[in-house]
Amino acid sequence: MKRKLIQQMRSEWRSNLWMTVELVIVGFVLWGVFTVFAGIEYLHKEPVSVDFTDIYYGNIGSIPKDANNRKAYEDSLHNEWTDLENLLSNLKSNPYVENIGTGNNAIPYNFNYSGVQLNARIGDSIQHYMGNRRVMDPDMVRTLRMKGINGESSEQLAQMLEEGKTLISTYDRSYYDNDPKQWVGHEAWVGADSAMIVEIGAMIEGIRRSDYEPVFNGVLVCYYKNWFPYEIAIRVKPGKGEEFMASLKGDDLEFGNVYASNIRSIEKRKDEAHLDIHNLLRNLTACAAFVMIAVFLGFLGSFWYRTQQRVPEIALRKVNGATNTDLFRRLVSEGLVLLGVASVIILGTAAVLIPQVDIAGSIGFEVPKILLWGMVAVTLGVLALMIVGGIWLPARKAMKINPAEALKDQ
Repeated sequence: MKRKLIQQMRSEWRSNLWMTVELVIVGFVLWGVFTVFAGIEYLHKEPVSVDFTDIYYGNIGSIPKDANNRKAYEDSLHNEWTDLENLLSNLKSNPYVENIGTGNNAIPYNFNYSGVQLNARIGDSIQHYMGNRRVMDPDMVRTLRMKGINGESSEQLAQMLEEGKTLISTYDRSYYDNDPKQWVGHEAWVGADSAMIVEIGAMIEGIRRSDYEPVFNGVLVCYYKNWFPYEIAIRVKPGKGEEFMASLKGDDLEFGNVYASNIRSIEKRKDEAHLDIHNLLRNLTACAAFVMIAVFLGFLGSFWYRTQQRVPEIALRKVNGATNTDLFRRLVSEGLVLLGVASVIILGTAAVLIPQVDIAGSIGFEVPKILLWGMVAVTLGVLALMIVGGIWLPARKAMKINPAEALKDQ
């Protein structure tokens, strides 16, 4: 039976060749689509560096100096900083508030590219670390409950910032051939200014700008008087978010010339940060569904035509005692043989591409090789299901034909 099937396929080599080419092309397309989805899902991880539970955030601003409604200060002891201290004090007196922190580019889900380079002499070499600068007060560390990779608590990290130390964060892929974990406890200078020395206090868990991006290098520093904060993070008591928002009055959000605005849940910021990627995923899903439906209909049409051409052959085999199961197995075997040939080409190409292509250099993060091979397996599995489905429908109809009627013109 198997020998006869191969002989029959060899006699129809032209149509089988084009079907194999179609399977190879479709296989590469599906492999690319599945790999994109798998890569996005691989990256999609909830951040572990902070605790977002019961966090609300907003903006801090000050009335411009040339504005008509700006209040004059009575003496040199009062300024925008004292207004900010009073504003925070009023908010902390809210019965639903647990802690408040302020900073610039301090809260995750912020796509600010404010970068800074640190340089340190580790051993006999000068090492470099480029990171996203996050300026914050120690209370921001406490509010977000940041954690160190060596078990440092948020209180210990906050004390390091109070002492003027700098914190750096872990990352997925270094731009340099060094291990920044060695930097802890060492001094480093900022950029090209060798006179600006900072001490690295600890390394914290990485802070993501998005749940769909790699962990980005981070440099956390305590702000000084020339860094007026524009962000505020408020941790409310567990489960008291709605009561907190309902309790806010206009006077609670302003003092002197400083005000807080746009207070909302961190979940809103998270949704805003992911809006583009979610739209992209929706569009990719629609495109992938369209491609798979089009591919299936193409297979269905091809196998429908091939099956209709073989109606007399099917009838003859039924007359000779073949069952519907035997006939269906033969038709499916033919399709799977073609898939086997296409699979050899696809697997061979994958074996060449996967070890050589620098995916990390192209997209900025490393994708495990096993994931790429897994998507090859998924692609071949989907192709097999499409072939079985594309053969089953026309075969089912062809096998219902009365053999005598099918053979009367032969």
